[in-house]
Amino acid sequence: MKKWLYLVLTTSALYSQIEIEPVGSYGLKKVGKKTYVLKLNGSRQTLVRLTGKIQDGGYQRVVWKTDRKYWWSNGFAKDEFKVVNPYTYSSNGRVNTMFGPLPEMKGKTVAITASYGRHKDKIYIKLR
Repeated sequence: MKKWLYLVLTTSALYSQIEIEPVGSYGLKKVGKKTYVLKLNGSRQTLVRLTGKIQDGGYQRVVWKTDRKYWWSNGFAKDEFKVVNPYTYSSNGRVNTMFGPLPEMKGKTVAITASYGRHKDKIYIKLR
């Protein structure tokens, strides 16, 4: 019985995953399997909606992270700038969040990871 339960849990873990991608075009161009190029607005924040498919379905808490921290300053104060909303919840196997780089980030590549439980996916967005 224990072996059978282990097999079921292991198999379900292999097929339970998350796949993220941008929604619509938003000026994005796909240049690789998980890599996109985004032309930034030169005067303000550029907004892009990201979506994910969760094969577990149901209601899952998804954590979104970038590969490094980004900073914003108005000349008086300096603070961390989260370019992706850090937490969202799925509904019916779908999850959405917003990605919003600033014009000052031009030339950088941002790696974005979405995860829940032991499952994760990562995409790269090159900012031009």
